[in-house]
Amino acid sequence: MNYKQNNLKTVTSPYLQQHKNNPVWWQSWSDEVIEYAKQENKPLLISIGYSACHWCHVMEKQSFEVDEVAEIMNNYFVCIKIDREERPDLDALYMNVVQLIHQSGGWPLNVFALPDGKPFYGGTYFPKEQWIELLDNIQQMYHNNQPKTMEYVDSIANGLNEMEKIELKNDSNFSKNKIKDTFSFWKQQFDDEWGGFNRAPKFMLPNAWQTILRYGLQNKDENCLIQTKITLDRMAFGGIYDQIKGGFSRYSVDAYWKVPHFEKMLYDNGQLLSLYANGYKIFGEKEYKNIIDETVNWLKDEMLSPENAFYAAIDADSEGEEGKYYVWTSNELENVLKEEYDLFSKYYNVNAFGEWENSKNILIRLTDDEDFCKANNISIENLNSKIKHWKQELNNVRNQRIKPHRDEKILTCWNSITIIGLCDAYQAIENTTYLDLAENCMNFILENQWNGEILFRNYKDRQTTIPGFLDDYTLTVEALIKLYETTTKINYIETAEIITKEIFNQFYNYKNKMFAYKSHYDTPLVNETFEIYDNVISSSNSIMANNLFRLGKILNNDEYIKHAKQMLMNIDDKIENHPSGFANWINLYLNFTFPFKEIVVVGNENKDYIKKIQNNYIPNAIFIGSKKEDLELTKNRLIDGKTSIYICENNTCKLPLYTIEDAYKYLQ
Repeated sequence: MNYKQNNLKTVTSPYLQQHKNNPVWWQSWSDEVIEYAKQENKPLLISIGYSACHWCHVMEKQSFEVDEVAEIMNNYFVCIKIDREERPDLDALYMNVVQLIHQSGGWPLNVFALPDGKPFYGGTYFPKEQWIELLDNIQQMYHNNQPKTMEYVDSIANGLNEMEKIELKNDSNFSKNKIKDTFSFWKQQFDDEWGGFNRAPKFMLPNAWQTILRYGLQNKDENCLIQTKITLDRMAFGGIYDQIKGGFSRYSVDAYWKVPHFEKMLYDNGQLLSLYANGYKIFGEKEYKNIIDETVNWLKDEMLSPENAFYAAIDADSEGEEGKYYVWTSNELENVLKEEYDLFSKYYNVNAFGEWENSKNILIRLTDDEDFCKANNISIENLNSKIKHWKQELNNVRNQRIKPHRDEKILTCWNSITIIGLCDAYQAIENTTYLDLAENCMNFILENQWNGEILFRNYKDRQTTIPGFLDDYTLTVEALIKLYETTTKINYIETAEIITKEIFNQFYNYKNKMFAYKSHYDTPLVNETFEIYDNVISSSNSIMANNLFRLGKILNNDEYIKHAKQMLMNIDDKIENHPSGFANWINLYLNFTFPFKEIVVVGNENKDYIKKIQNNYIPNAIFIGSKKEDLELTKNRLIDGKTSIYICENNTCKLPLYTIEDAYKYLQ
């Protein structure tokens, strides 16, 4: 291969394809490129981003498309472009480097490393002149001061090893008092007026609100329930939600959910389907059902591939301008809506509050429909009819605009998140289309991404090139468990167990009893990494631990539950002071400290019974359904001519119940 040219034309990643015409001699990550860098004795310049990243596009225009800058990069470095969504292992490693150096990180992520990939410096976005100055300083240090370079390499390696150190704990006191103290601390971070947490920018963090919602319900904690409802309402009303088409953007730049970073990510919307579904089960708000319906319709219209899987993301920018596709001038709106503009402008705050940049408006609501109708002397039926009409008219106009770029790669882990969300939406609303979408998507994963030993991460243009990481495996298992509990189809739980055994084979660390992010088949660049901190997506180790607990209950496998408990013990001391970073671990903690049910339904109508029970939010339970005695927990429980409901705890069951009503009464 000729490394003195840009070699991104042949890759499948849409993000790398965006850089294929840069004058920089970009390479994709490979062992061959590393060997070339060693032969040339050139440091690596590793630039990491993703297709929907606004500041990645800005730095590309300012520096990577400029011949003057490209010449410096090409002369002194081997330049590597990485799609963080395809290679989260490399992204996590080099992000940790930047966080060690600057105590913060982000994208674009730009890191300098030895030819073998060991890092010695890094940062995020650099304006052109600052970037040129940095390039010169780095190349001079590398070629003229090797001792200083190696000092940085060793210092960073030591820092990374400290970050990844996980001690094996032998005991831990899981207590209700400790979890109560954790929530007392967490509540101090709530934004009582606007929902979410009291900071900006404001991320949605659905895994955190799932755990807060669960705690509120199980412990009759009104504060947690009210705060979750405020958050759900405000996000639904906000500019972070696409009021015209449906679907959520990635985060809000302010504290009011008003101005979104306009990119739409699959993983956010999949998780929010679950959160709004559970919110709908508890609060019964019609608004939440609308959010679910619109978001699923958006997924079908904009994100569904011909293979029945879902694309990764939609860009924030179109025509070089962030949010241009989504915002409106008041004149545009008035021309489209005519005599209905006045009411529309009140409903969606086309005023000083809703105004953004250059007299553009972000559509945002501040009150629920009932209050709006009272204030404007209009019936709810009339308002609903008008809203439907407004959305149809504005979608027709918006469809004439140039759409933002869509990243059409398919990622196994994000599709699994979406499967889980679709199942939760089906449980709440019983729209069979949602379950069909979920099952079709899982069929795609099992037919195209799983070969019986290796689960692949990516798929595009009928190619899958990257073996999966721990999140791909664990989220697929979680999706399979969810599908089993939703459909009672035994093949889902059997496949979940097979993939779980493969996770132990490829990722398990016998020293700390956690799971490495990369398979043992891969050699780590610096150190073995363990993902334990929950972020906008839960950490792969917390997902694994929750999976082991649920699988252990379903399969009556105590070893799985012991593994889950050991993993929780290892991180127990970190939870109390940083609950948002351990939200999914706290969910597991609740399993061990509060009652947890096994709901076993055996008989011909088992699926219908389970479907009705799952209309209720029961987070502290697993569901097992069967027409026959095909799992350990269904043995000796089949009664001829009847469908029986057994509600068990720690493998001890009450006498069977025979009606949904009796089951409801007992569970309440």
